Amino acid sequence: MPTLFRQLSLPTWPLAWILCSPFLFSGFVYASDPQPEPYQVFLQSNDQAVSLKIADLVLQQHGDHATYQVTMHEAQFGDYFLSMRPFKCMTDKASMLCHLAYPYPIERRISADNLNSLEHDFLFIRRKPTDYGIDPWHGLVYKLEKKGAEYVGVAHEVDLNILAVPPETDQLPLLEAEVHEIDGDSLWLPRLLVKPQ
Repeated sequence: MPTLFRQLSLPTWPLAWILCSPFLFSGFVYASDPQPEPYQVFLQSNDQAVSLKIADLVLQQHGDHATYQVTMHEAQFGDYFLSMRPFKCMTDKASMLCHLAYPYPIERRISADNLNSLEHDFLFIRRKPTDYGIDPWHGLVYKLEKKGAEYVGVAHEVDLNILAVPPETDQLPLLEAEVHEIDGDSLWLPRLLVKPQ
């Protein structure tokens, strides 16, 4: 018998009973992936007087990064057939924003300093309700920044014709596109907010 057990003079059956007892570990909590975190996504006016929910998002933390899933809030959008293809659009009297779903495979993974995939999930084309057709040259991407528990995006202009050709690598194409910040006062909904539910 090992020296430790001989010194303690413990009979073997109580030790076996203790080690197998379900009560021994009942007070312990073991580390695991955190629970999924529900978020809501809004498009807003500059003064936030207008705030329209456009999606639900579920975030799952994995150490130094997070994965996510997006469900668009379709009740907020109308169905339009523009330039020979269907679009989901939001509109007021003078402006229209049409969601352009990213058309290629995308890894929905973000970190504190890399929110690119999330930005690619919320691409829009702006137009006037009286315009004929739709032109991807009038594209919008909301450049995101993490602020506390929220993610805040500011509208930037981008020519979304770049998406007409599949990317040659896993690099998301808008990272190499010319993106310009737009005057928020000239846009119907220049702000995107992702906040905990």
